[in-house]
Amino acid sequence: MTAAGTLPEMWQELCLIGIIPEGGSEIQFGGATEDITAIEWMEKPMSGIQLVNGGHAGKFEKNTDESITMKVYPLKGDDGDTDSFVQLFHPQDTADSTQPILAINTLTRKKFGIILLWAEELPATAGALPSASKTAYRIQSVNAYLTGYKVDYSEKVVSAELTFKWTPFTKGVVANKREESTDGSEQLPAAITTATGF
Repeated sequence: MTAAGTLPEMWQELCLIGIIPEGGSEIQFGGATEDITAIEWMEKPMSGIQLVNGGHAGKFEKNTDESITMKVYPLKGDDGDTDSFVQLFHPQDTADSTQPILAINTLTRKKFGIILLWAEELPATAGALPSASKTAYRIQSVNAYLTGYKVDYSEKVVSAELTFKWTPFTKGVVANKREESTDGSEQLPAAITTATGF
């Protein structure tokens, strides 16, 4: 089957970002995100060991973790809202949705699913499927933790840096990240709907 879509010279400028909290539904981050400032994929490091005969052998070292960091603009403290992030980092025993909102520091952590989508024609949400005849590129991660929430006011604008981090594999050696693309001849499969699995 011939490709129906047209690949761009590069994927740039516009992207949809969907974040799925454990036990929750997808939150659209694109409208509150200025930039994805760092993407750190797994490295497979090795080092050379010199042998007594002058030769060298390659020694594999442990794979590194993966992470993504983005700059966002928080507006409020609600739970599960596009402009709210503090309760994602500090999950409350009972999410506060009653005004005024109160979010206190907690030791609790929750897992997240992450969807990044670039497409010839973007759908309404990151988790929605692009048109069947259009090119697209999608990255999805599961079992991620929100490990950093750094609020900043240095430019007289309240912003925050969010860092999501995950291991490349589960204990059962199941991958926690996948990358998918289509030339438009076939539609991408359905996106993740939970934080913990594909």
